[in-house]
Amino acid sequence: MGGFQLVTGKLVSAWKALRGNFWGALIFDVALLIAAFVLISMWQTRNLPGDDHTPPLQAVWLDDMQADSVMVPGEVGVVYFFAPWCFYCKTSIDNLDELVASGQLAWARVVALEYENLEEVREFIRETAVELPVLLGSSQTTSDWQIRGFPTYFVINGDGQIVSRSVGYSTKIGLQTRVWLNQD
Repeated sequence: MGGFQLVTGKLVSAWKALRGNFWGALIFDVALLIAAFVLISMWQTRNLPGDDHTPPLQAVWLDDMQADSVMVPGEVGVVYFFAPWCFYCKTSIDNLDELVASGQLAWARVVALEYENLEEVREFIRETAVELPVLLGSSQTTSDWQIRGFPTYFVINGDGQIVSRSVGYSTKIGLQTRVWLNQD
């Protein structure tokens, strides 16, 4: 029992020394938060399609919001899956819209899933003022892309491969960084 108490005493002493040093405690706390964020992100994206060619995206366009193609060969872009009822989708989709409008991202497509009717999707588009082409996904789309939460987005490189994926709110800077890191 004496060895255990000795080790425990040294650990407690080291912990108190670390917490008593402002910069040491700050660095430890930031590292702990980053590690938690990375682990949560890895867990959320564990079943999403990975570094391969994208699954099929056979969906119909909403109203007249068509584009020449679903994905643009040779250009990095984003496929963003949303549900009209999703709060985080409503608050984050404008970040994607702004990146395309400013020319910092070549293309993006937003795909509606889990909607009850077209008016629900149209209302989401009106509320968020999204100008990106909107596709209407189906349960097959959800299955093909393995969507389990909203929003879910994929950065697609110029060769049509998924190079980054994420679930949940993303800031404009977060999206910019993912796109920038995956430029050819």
